[in-house]
Amino acid sequence: MKRLRSLPILVLGLMAMGQTPRPLPPSRLLVVLDPGHGGEDDGAKGRRGLLEKDVALELAQALARQLAEAGMEARLTRDSDVFVPLWDRARKANAEGADLFISLHLNADPSRQARGSEVYFLSMGAGDRLAAQLAAVENAGGKTADLDPDSVVAGILSDLSQEAFLQDSERLAVAIQAQLNQLGGVKQRGVKQAPFVVLRGAAMPAVLVETAFISNPREEAKLKDPAFRKRVAQAITRGVRRYFAAGAGTLRRRTSVRPVILGNP
Repeated sequence: MKRLRSLPILVLGLMAMGQTPRPLPPSRLLVVLDPGHGGEDDGAKGRRGLLEKDVALELAQALARQLAEAGMEARLTRDSDVFVPLWDRARKANAEGADLFISLHLNADPSRQARGSEVYFLSMGAGDRLAAQLAAVENAGGKTADLDPDSVVAGILSDLSQEAFLQDSERLAVAIQAQLNQLGGVKQRGVKQAPFVVLRGAAMPAVLVETAFISNPREEAKLKDPAFRKRVAQAITRGVRRYFAAGAGTLRRRTSVRPVILGNP
């Protein structure tokens, strides 16, 4: 294992995914946005019928517009109501040569009173009990085959590739959470870690945003409002900008890296 860790982490991530990143102009930052769920996977459902998969897509589209206005480029893992396997979402970000990966979701709780935003980055372990439970719910949208890459070795390497970015992922999560906390009426719930499958194998800083509680009727009503979704998108964009302005993102992927095959010279 020590020998594996001594290899360039970015090469490991690309090898695990079997992808070659698409070149980008060096001055243009690329953020890949992942609208959670989709297709037959509805995600959480509000008490008034709102579906997580629909709101996640609308939020991603609003966020893409805000990022573009801020001079960045955004691409989505899905742009319609289709199902994308969990593991393929990080693969798409790797193939695009993304600088950041942001997965967008809505929270749910048996209590109608639960409210606010949470931002997660990957935990290599189980995480705390509540975080692990949430991850289990989100991970349930995948199929067994989606959780297992081509081989056990590739799976280990993909975990190592994300481990290299955990510090930057935490900084990104903190920057986004700070902005979401400023949204009117949204309670601070904090930055957390959990073993989300969708974040595994991402060869760049990666976070999962639980924007609000769709199970709370008041927050469900807000999520239906395009103006509120725009405010959420603006808050996340400010978080991304402050993350880069603070000098984070030092482990940005090199688009010149090409996959390496184990056993070859």
